[in-house]
Amino acid sequence: MSDTQPRQALLAEIDLFIEYVVRVDEQQQARDLVRRYRENEPALHTMRAFYSSLPDPHEEAIVRLVFLRQKETITLLGVETARHGYFYAASEESAVFLGECGCDDCDPEAVAFFACPDQQAFWEQYQDFSGCADYQPLPAVTTSKCPVCAVAVGEYHLFGCLVEVCPWCAGQFSRCGCRFEQLGVEDLEDEEMLAELERIVAEKGRIPYAREQGPSYLSDRPADEDDSELPGSSGAGKKG
Repeated sequence: MSDTQPRQALLAEIDLFIEYVVRVDEQQQARDLVRRYRENEPALHTMRAFYSSLPDPHEEAIVRLVFLRQKETITLLGVETARHGYFYAASEESAVFLGECGCDDCDPEAVAFFACPDQQAFWEQYQDFSGCADYQPLPAVTTSKCPVCAVAVGEYHLFGCLVEVCPWCAGQFSRCGCRFEQLGVEDLEDEEMLAELERIVAEKGRIPYAREQGPSYLSDRPADEDDSELPGSSGAGKKG
């Protein structure tokens, strides 16, 4: 994605905020992170929102952005500094501060939006960001076909495709634990289980391919220990 004038203005604004609100000894670290995400609007809007209203009297640099959850075009990001953590909801257009990690003050409606109706479970899962992966967005998909299974926008993925979004948790269906929970098993051992899984997913309502989807979707639950894909994902599947 090429630079645009709005993005250049956003980068300049972030740099100005860093100069005035971040401790001098942390400014280079802050700018290095901006350079890492200079092509990604959700990350840039999150950094602008953070530095434009930096929690007093912290004056800290962001050292890491972490991926927490995804729903539609909105990403729940964790902002980590050397001593604190914060929650932001970010899109291509803006970012909104939701609360501080460990303070139990995040808006319940915001928590529920990201498919976590139990706020207590949310806080237990995100007491800190130590077990969370860095936010690593892929470039925007520029074609009308899924980059993995090649179905068109609006069509169902081939069953087992890495890009398919889980209809229960909105994470990456091939990595989250929902398929096991729904079947009441620990492993998918045969084609009969796979067929039953496909049936209950269809009953729940599969999520068709959309351009904003990509293999960078991460589960909002811990990945299985063997990090395995759905059986049959490397071979032929059925169209929904």
